[in-house]
Amino acid sequence: MTKHLEIEQQAAAWLARKDRDGWSAAEQAQLDQWINSATAHRVAYLRLAATWSKADLLAPGAAGPGALPARHDHAIADGARRPLPRYSAWRIAAAILVTVGTATGLFATRASVSEVRYETTLGAHQTFALKDGSKLTLNTATLLRARVSQTGRTVWLDKGEAYFDIAHDAAHPFVVISGANRITVLGTKFAIRREAGATNVVVVDGRVRVENGQIPNQLPVILVKHQKVVATSVKMLKSDESDAGIEQVLSWRQGKLIFSQVTLDYAASEFNRYNKKRLVLADAEAAKLRIGGSFDVDNVSGFASLLQRGFGLDVLETDDTITIASRRPRPAP
Repeated sequence: MTKHLEIEQQAAAWLARKDRDGWSAAEQAQLDQWINSATAHRVAYLRLAATWSKADLLAPGAAGPGALPARHDHAIADGARRPLPRYSAWRIAAAILVTVGTATGLFATRASVSEVRYETTLGAHQTFALKDGSKLTLNTATLLRARVSQTGRTVWLDKGEAYFDIAHDAAHPFVVISGANRITVLGTKFAIRREAGATNVVVVDGRVRVENGQIPNQLPVILVKHQKVVATSVKMLKSDESDAGIEQVLSWRQGKLIFSQVTLDYAASEFNRYNKKRLVLADAEAAKLRIGGSFDVDNVSGFASLLQRGFGLDVLETDDTITIASRRPRPAP
């Protein structure tokens, strides 16, 4: 799918959601945020809104859902007349007449109107509530899509890391797709981190089943409280986690990085997940240095200063990078 078509489908999904009963102020705020986050979003929404309005004009008395909201006005008018139902035969026929060549893409979107996209920027984390009562907390630079209805609950973790607090529903298991991995739960708390070539799952409470679609004949791995699995294309590595280990894995929810005698190379890679200013290690000796402690995720300059003062490393800071190097003996004058 092209980026353009993806944005078109997102805009159509927003229009379809707004078209139903029960549109809330919280949903309006999410729509405002999506529209104002990119010019392409605003253009797609305006164009499709105009298409729906033209379709509605073919039905006497119908009013379209697509009026563009003001950037700061989230109020919803009580008792406002609702447009035709989104699956109205008249609306579908009218849309065919108006959209002509774009009908195929539009109907593909309307077939999956319940899919909602959630995304965080570099260095941010944010909590979202799903309509089934579940809560998702997204870590830095994370993209997640959710489709939750009365018949099923599925989430796709396209990139990044998320913490899940899932509402119990024995009739509708909650499924998370991360690459080739499928994580299934009924009601529990767990975190998933998707990296290049691996998916990490750690359970805080409850029970989780992890299936790896990349390994032939691989049996599902069952995780319970304080257990973890790392799923790659060749293996499923399961382990137990201590209270301290769980705290370290989830410290990002408090805006912290907690290290327990990790290499500086690893610590730098973690800081680089959250900051535009990158930590660069100039030599192998500096990279293998062991470090521990608790640090604010956005205080990369303070971390570098600690390395300089506490470990005697050389630090060179520019607008974009902080280069860390082992201190070399200075030649005698």
